[in-house]
Amino acid sequence: MTDLHLEPQPRIDVLVTDYDTEERRLRTDYAGVAYIGDEPDAETGLMGGAYAKRAVDSRLFLPDTHWYDADQLESVEVQVTAGVLQVAQTDRGTQGLLGALAAPEIEFYEHPEGAEGVGVCLWIRGEILSNVAVSYRITVVCDPIAVQRKGATDLEEVPAVS
Repeated sequence: MTDLHLEPQPRIDVLVTDYDTEERRLRTDYAGVAYIGDEPDAETGLMGGAYAKRAVDSRLFLPDTHWYDADQLESVEVQVTAGVLQVAQTDRGTQGLLGALAAPEIEFYEHPEGAEGVGVCLWIRGEILSNVAVSYRITVVCDPIAVQRKGATDLEEVPAVS
C-alpha cells in the first residue's frame, strides 16, 4: 500500500446551538493536508516525482483527534471535504497524472493502544500515478459530553497513532 502522511492545521472547537432543537453542540473542525505517496520537501513543500501506479487504501487517525465515548455519538453529524492541491511532476520533468481517488470517508475507531474512546479516522482510497497532496476539512458536530479526552493541541507533540 501507498504511504499517507497527515499534516494538520490547528483544530477549531466551538460550542454552537442546534437550529432545530436549540441544544448545545460541540463543533470541531479538523483540517490539513494528506500527502499520498511521499512526504514533501521541507523547504519547497513540493513532492518528488515517483511516477508509478500505486493502490491507495489508508485509514489514519487524525493527529489531533478528540477521543469520543462511542455510546454518546448517536446524534453525531460528520462532514468531510477534500481537494487535490498538488500532483507531483515525474522524474522526467513532465506533469504527473492523478489516477483516481474515491470520496474520502470518516470513521470512528477504537484507540490502537487500548485507551478509552474512539478517534476520528480519515479513509482515503483509490489509485495514484504520481505523488498527490490532498487538502481535507472534517467537521464533527456532537453532544459535548461525547468527548472523553481532548485531542492534542500542540502539533509539535502529537502522538504517533496511525
